[in-house]
Amino acid sequence: MLFVFMSQPDFACNPHALWEYVKDNTNHETAWLVKRDKKYYELLRRGVRCAVYDTVEGNALLKEADYVIMNSYTFERLPKRANQIFVNLWHGSGIKAHDFYNHDMDPEYAKKLAKFFDKIDLMCVHSLDDRFKLSAQLRYDLRKCYVTGQARLDSVKKVQGYEKMEKMFGSRIRNYKRYIFFAPSFRANSSSHSGTIFSDNLFRLKDYEKEGFADFLKENQAAFIYKLHPIEQTAFSGREFSLGPDCFELTDDLLFENDTRYCDLLNVFDVMVSDYSSIAYDYLLLNRPIVYLIPDYEEYVSERGFVFHNIDMFMPGEKVRYFKDMLSALEEAFNNPEKYEKERESVLAYRFDFMDDQSSRRCYETIINYRGLPEKEETAEEITLSRYPSSAELLKKHVPETYEIIDSTKPVSKEQQLEAICKNPAQRYLYITEEIPGKLRRLTGRSSAEIEDIAYYYGITECANVAVCNITGGVDYPMFSSYSHSAKYMGGRKRIGFAGVIDNRIYFAMVQCICEVFSDCDVIFAGEVFGTYPVWMHGFDNLHYIPVSYEELPSMIQSLDIGILPFFGRHADTVPKEYFQYLACGKQVVASDMDRLPDSPALYRSASVDEAIQNIRIALTRTEDEGIKKCAKSLASGYDWKKIAQELQKKRFMADTLL
Repeated sequence: MLFVFMSQPDFACNPHALWEYVKDNTNHETAWLVKRDKKYYELLRRGVRCAVYDTVEGNALLKEADYVIMNSYTFERLPKRANQIFVNLWHGSGIKAHDFYNHDMDPEYAKKLAKFFDKIDLMCVHSLDDRFKLSAQLRYDLRKCYVTGQARLDSVKKVQGYEKMEKMFGSRIRNYKRYIFFAPSFRANSSSHSGTIFSDNLFRLKDYEKEGFADFLKENQAAFIYKLHPIEQTAFSGREFSLGPDCFELTDDLLFENDTRYCDLLNVFDVMVSDYSSIAYDYLLLNRPIVYLIPDYEEYVSERGFVFHNIDMFMPGEKVRYFKDMLSALEEAFNNPEKYEKERESVLAYRFDFMDDQSSRRCYETIINYRGLPEKEETAEEITLSRYPSSAELLKKHVPETYEIIDSTKPVSKEQQLEAICKNPAQRYLYITEEIPGKLRRLTGRSSAEIEDIAYYYGITECANVAVCNITGGVDYPMFSSYSHSAKYMGGRKRIGFAGVIDNRIYFAMVQCICEVFSDCDVIFAGEVFGTYPVWMHGFDNLHYIPVSYEELPSMIQSLDIGILPFFGRHADTVPKEYFQYLACGKQVVASDMDRLPDSPALYRSASVDEAIQNIRIALTRTEDEGIKKCAKSLASGYDWKKIAQELQKKRFMADTLL
């Protein structure tokens, strides 16, 4: 019997704790699906059977599994076979409201969530209270929700974290008398946001004093260890917060490299500083002081809400909103740790059904004994694909008819099946693709430019009469360069925007930060949506979606003051058509850290969200610079589709023609 585990972040949380139990106490086979390629290779090195999520290899492993264990709904692209059991070990037990709690929940997001949880056979949750609350907020069948406790909490009291801390931070971490842990919530996700997202300091406190904090730590011989939410670790990548020499960042990568989970470290800390994070409830097991730092409390209540009416009763500790109050609360926690002890015990009694170290065993026994429900509902989600022309379609009118074009982004026609191509060696084919996929290429969740049928691609590369042409961007230069300002889209405010195909390339955390920082500007996303409507386009008054046709794109781009390319992950390693369309219109472009984009004075590469913010500020001061406009247009003219087609003809029939 095979158990396949997956978690967000990789190799962590409740699935990891259950994996250790199954591995050490049963004869079942185990394996992992991970999202990060780097972690895949490291787990292989450690001798852990694994594959990468949403790849050919990953789906093959998934198909073998009898039980699939996960902790989140970020694994929505999971094919499920008959007689397979999907288990969700929910990743926390806190006070935050989420998902179907929201009266204004986006309908498309609701469909997506329902589709995912229709696949889940059972959930193992923290407490009876959670059984009701999670079932309601996730619209999940209460009959399939079981109270077992959280497997990851088995280690909180029994694992000694000092040695693990020393391994990560060096021997000097042992020199401190006291240890503070700071673990804040993230203020946004793909479907909602609340409070301040983007801040100049770690605490989001306007009265923060770097020197005052450093002095406090020194005087109290205290080390300050902080762990940002996984999304914040990415959104604030490259930023250096003003803290001091006694502060240490605990990242998910650092934990993984040292084969440690944050629950293994909790018993090191004398006090926790948190806000609305469920980690505070994990720490409650130790019955030690918690300081609740909540400068954005009113906004959080109105925008997101809590699962308790009398929320103060479930936050047993000092609640502070200002920097000096935080220092006073920490000092009180050092000197009088028994304060709030009765309140903590009261919350423990109400919120914890189990306080032992047997939750992993209960999870396993619940899963292995599960026999399912008699009925099942089926749902389907309609996907509307983009109608914008692909690179292959834009090139086709410039390529001689002696070549037959195969469009990598479209389903394969009967005439272009591999068998038909092999039987027709005299015919020459050009396979037009904007990507050359690697071994670990994901199967689903494609962007509009990615290969539709990856198995077909692997087969087509073996055909002698097919040239694989990797097209790295292009533009209908006469169409885009000839447009002037259009009154149709012009307004009184500055416009920062993306115009093109809106798909899963977009880095929503960057967009949310841009909306927040540039609240006096309109942030425009114009074009056609590939796949489902993105729920992150809700929640900001200055964020607007404008559907436009391909023919209307030039006019829309001309209405923008700045074009943006907020791409992330593998999409940051591409050269999208949108780049050259912006340049052909003479626009400056603020992009993510996209190394492959051809250089131009109009391009501002950004290694982090913070740098993107600064680059937008700079670009807004140069919108009338004719020299930049001229350079932008000059570069774009060299990537006209007609010129690209001419280059193909010059190279004639060559395997792997690379432009």
